[in-house]
Amino acid sequence: MCLALFKDKTILRFTYHIILTFGLLSAFANVQAANYYVDQNIDGSCNTYSPATRDCSGGHARAFHQFSGVIEKTRPGDTVFIRQGVYKNPLRPQVSGVKGKVITYKNYNGEKAVITGEHRPAIDLTNREYIVIEGLEVDNVARWFYLVNANHNLLKNNKFYKAWNKGGGSKIGIFFSNAKYNRVTGNHFEGNAGDALSIISSDRNIVEDNIFRFARHALWVIRCGNFNVIRNNYFHNKRQKIGEVYDCHKTAGYKRYNATKRNLIEGNDFAFVPSSGNSSPYSGIQYAGQDGIIRFNQFHDLTGPGIRFALYGREARHNTGNRTYHNVFYATQFAGVTIAPGPNMEDNIFVNNIFAKSKFVANDRRWQWWVHWVEGRPVQVMAARLNGFAFNNNSFFANEPGEAWLITHGWRKPGFRSGQIDIAEWESEYPELVNNTVKNDPEFVNAEKRDFRLSNKSPLIDRGAFLTQTTRSGSGTVIPVKDVSYFYDGFGIPGEQGDLVQLQGQQETARIVSIDYENKSLTLEKPLSWEEGQGLSLQYNGKAPDIGMFESGE
Repeated sequence: MCLALFKDKTILRFTYHIILTFGLLSAFANVQAANYYVDQNIDGSCNTYSPATRDCSGGHARAFHQFSGVIEKTRPGDTVFIRQGVYKNPLRPQVSGVKGKVITYKNYNGEKAVITGEHRPAIDLTNREYIVIEGLEVDNVARWFYLVNANHNLLKNNKFYKAWNKGGGSKIGIFFSNAKYNRVTGNHFEGNAGDALSIISSDRNIVEDNIFRFARHALWVIRCGNFNVIRNNYFHNKRQKIGEVYDCHKTAGYKRYNATKRNLIEGNDFAFVPSSGNSSPYSGIQYAGQDGIIRFNQFHDLTGPGIRFALYGREARHNTGNRTYHNVFYATQFAGVTIAPGPNMEDNIFVNNIFAKSKFVANDRRWQWWVHWVEGRPVQVMAARLNGFAFNNNSFFANEPGEAWLITHGWRKPGFRSGQIDIAEWESEYPELVNNTVKNDPEFVNAEKRDFRLSNKSPLIDRGAFLTQTTRSGSGTVIPVKDVSYFYDGFGIPGEQGDLVQLQGQQETARIVSIDYENKSLTLEKPLSWEEGQGLSLQYNGKAPDIGMFESGE
């Protein structure tokens, strides 16, 4: 008994020391997280900085006159507060954070901290991880920001103005190269001499809730990158196009084809592109990716098409397996969607979209068919081919139900069916291309103010198609379906959740946790039961999904 008691006490003392030791280590680690300041009001550096008076007397903080003094001092968990002022040196952190202990560089209490000068770039996170850049302003620099071989970084609530290095191409703006798991959220970008944001050979990055205005080329591009998300952004470019998605041909040193897969573009406002004059029309998205999802976006007031499904040259040769659904294309001056001629255009499906009130304007006067025949026609879709795509259960409306020219076959010269046939003839003669069309006015809440919610009397309520169907009866958390390409499982990005899905005739929803693309099945977070051939869609109200961006009753 004494021996047992001795052993128990020994174990207790040992356990106590273990707990004490780890507690001290934890406390020590927490103590090591420090706050630093960068303030141009002081000279050199000091350990007696007072944030209240912005000088080196009476305080206890460590402060530096410029970034160069602090970038080597930081350790995981540290925060660097940048005080109001104009900084003419670039910010190039020399130390990375770690998971759970990021290093943060941010403005102090909302103050205006501006980086300016002839920097290439102004902020550089090359080879850095777990760093947060927050609340800063970059203005009148050669290039904005590098994320090269950089992972798990956050760019939040910053402002970027005027990047002017015209020879920099894709590198002038926010430049990703071989970068993963980064987030760009809540920023304002305006005034770029090239591409405002370029994701090159980079995977699983998120760009969300930003405002993009004015770039000499594109506001954003994805080239030979996979599993990236462009979400809930506002786009307005009075100079050229908005977005590009395609492969790499000697882009930033990369040469990769059929390599721009499973990117998600959702919830964005594509608000304006200008006339191109006598050149190819500027697009909301110039698209040549593979297996991508384009959903819940609004494309309106564009002089060019909302989406140009492109094929050309060496970088845009594979346009396959894409799913475009629940978008609104409204009042463009070209078409809502154009589909190019050429090989490798396959399996591109459009479901539950609204095409309304677009009218063709021949801003490019080089093509006689455009000028003399198509000018003024209610073209919602212009297809230069009769294969490679399918329009299933979409709404088409311009002036009257089902009129001619809504879907126009041709390119720069008329196609076999030109454009004069109406929707009923398309469905009769090409049911594999166009079917189950709704031809009524969608009746938005307020189209003039670009409020594309459906009014209570809209004929598009409960008129949407289910995105796919189950392939056999069963129950459980793994559900087999005909087509998994419509769905999002989070792409393995930290903090992301998969889609909420709902079976036809059921009220219960379940979240997707993973997708098996090869075996065509969805793994759910909780079990459901289903019958063979039962419809499956995203969460909806009523008897079926609505057509368009918004679900009524929400």
